[in-house]
Amino acid sequence: MNTPTDARNAALAAVDYDPFASPALARVVPSTESQREIWLAAKLGEDASLAYNEAVALHLRGTLDRSAVAQALQDLVDRHDALRASFGPDGETFCVGERMEVALAQVDLSALDAAARAAALRERRERAVREPFCLETGPLFRTELVCLGPAEHVLLLCAHHLVCDGWSWWVIVRELGALYGLRSGTGGTPLAPAPSFADYALQLAEQPDRRAAAADLAWWVARYAQRPPALDLPGDRPRPARRTFASGREDHIIDAGLVEGLKRLGARQGASLLATLLGGFAALLGRLAGQEEVVVGIPAAAQAGEGLGDLVGHGVNLLPLRCTADPEAPFARVLELSRDMLLDALDHQRCTFGSLLRQLDVARDPARLPLVSVLFNIDQALDRQAGAFPGLGMEFSSTPRAFENFELFVNAVQERGGLRLECQYNAGLFDAATVRRWLQAYETLLRAALASPQSPLGELPLLDAAARDGLAALQPAPRTWPVDTMQGQFERQCEAAPERTGVRCGATVLSYGELDARANRIAHGLLAQGVHAGSLVGIALERGVDMLAAVLGTLKAGAGYVPLDPGFPADRLAYMVSDAGLAALLTQGGLAPRFDLRGRPVIALDAPPESWATLPATRPPVRVDPAATAYVIYT
Repeated sequence: MNTPTDARNAALAAVDYDPFASPALARVVPSTESQREIWLAAKLGEDASLAYNEAVALHLRGTLDRSAVAQALQDLVDRHDALRASFGPDGETFCVGERMEVALAQVDLSALDAAARAAALRERRERAVREPFCLETGPLFRTELVCLGPAEHVLLLCAHHLVCDGWSWWVIVRELGALYGLRSGTGGTPLAPAPSFADYALQLAEQPDRRAAAADLAWWVARYAQRPPALDLPGDRPRPARRTFASGREDHIIDAGLVEGLKRLGARQGASLLATLLGGFAALLGRLAGQEEVVVGIPAAAQAGEGLGDLVGHGVNLLPLRCTADPEAPFARVLELSRDMLLDALDHQRCTFGSLLRQLDVARDPARLPLVSVLFNIDQALDRQAGAFPGLGMEFSSTPRAFENFELFVNAVQERGGLRLECQYNAGLFDAATVRRWLQAYETLLRAALASPQSPLGELPLLDAAARDGLAALQPAPRTWPVDTMQGQFERQCEAAPERTGVRCGATVLSYGELDARANRIAHGLLAQGVHAGSLVGIALERGVDMLAAVLGTLKAGAGYVPLDPGFPADRLAYMVSDAGLAALLTQGGLAPRFDLRGRPVIALDAPPESWATLPATRPPVRVDPAATAYVIYT
């Protein structure tokens, strides 16, 4: 049966590109390769496309000129062609409208009480990331102004990642504040003309540096000549057969003192804060997954590398970094490796992720992303935008996405000297409580590394004092248990119910008393062969009653047993016999010729020595130390 979501997906997929149905186009240029990769990923379904909905909220306090806000938004969209763009039906073209009228939706929640107001605002923010964009018709940028009171408003902005990246949001906030100041008359200076994303895309298409691009691709291919294992984090649920996108977000604050310490530690190794945080994050992932190497993706903004600091659009390229998580490596050495890896990767960032995947011919698994399943990013400082709107107080916050493309995406936002770790996670794999523990473990590991940078990664703690106390509280109170041996417990059961069935194997049935008597005869026989406390006796028997009697008889003689699987290769069995230094071997006639104990007895229980016929069935007078070796197993 088709669901409403299926119908919507089908409708979106079936959109016929009609240039007359949308505003007149000012330009049509080839989309960038990175945009085409995102476009294709967004076509996997509605949830996949919603994973690229980027939304932020500007909390404005003070007397707000709503008309000036609407005008400033229109000015912003007029300046930046990416905000009035859409895409051709195959994702190959970037289509810029001549003009897009900004429809600033306005909602007044001021009449509600505080709790209802907060709930309604939360609902509107969630709606922004759950409402899909139509990539072919646009618009791909939405706005809404929510009134919470006479001097309190929240401006909600949402864009598809195809036309807006993390760098772009800071340009948008800065320029929107300046444009508001000009429109409201509260301050601000005119802005220089904005760079055109269409020009940037056209330059990439018409003037590619093919030699440099080929060199970058070759560098990345060499890095992955030997493929690392897929990152396999311990999930709270089995991994589904097909990848899912439902997401949650957990935030964790790292205080300014720790951040400042990490900056100093990194500086001593010539490493940036990003390299330092990345090294610690890779160490955490390695510990969680039990891997000595992990791949972590970072988004590299073309705006920084191309000198286009005021460019709005999708200029991000995903760089897959191979990070060491060797538990023997000192953290200081990890910082050096992280520094070098990051610098090298940024020097070769012109290679798109999709190009690398095609060159590597990575096998696709519908349950996983290829090569990179975890993303890490460090964002710009929010403090720099605090005075963006003249005459108003402004707080910036990103809206948690309802859907996520990666299994984990940690965005470290610099805020008042500290860091807020915004961690989007795949809700189909992980619980919120698990992610919270991991973020706390990350902070604990960083603090330990700061205190002892020469310590190996494997020795850095993941649990802080509160977590250790919590685990200790779960432990039951100490209790005194009587010290006994396994055979001692068995003998008490024999005394309590000697006639009850003790073992059944096929048609053979022995009572507890009969099994005890058989085990006692084996114990006496071993003692007669020189076996004593501390000896090791090999047991190579097919499954059956004699196997159980042999184990009990060996223990009753004060010895430990060594199980020898008859199905093992002869070389393996010979090594185990020699290495264990067996005092005797209990086996059966058909298997006995396979073993050479160099003069020590090999006893076939299905054809025992004649002297064993007169062995007593009573328990041997051997006192067995409960701390003695019970068995030795070769793995």
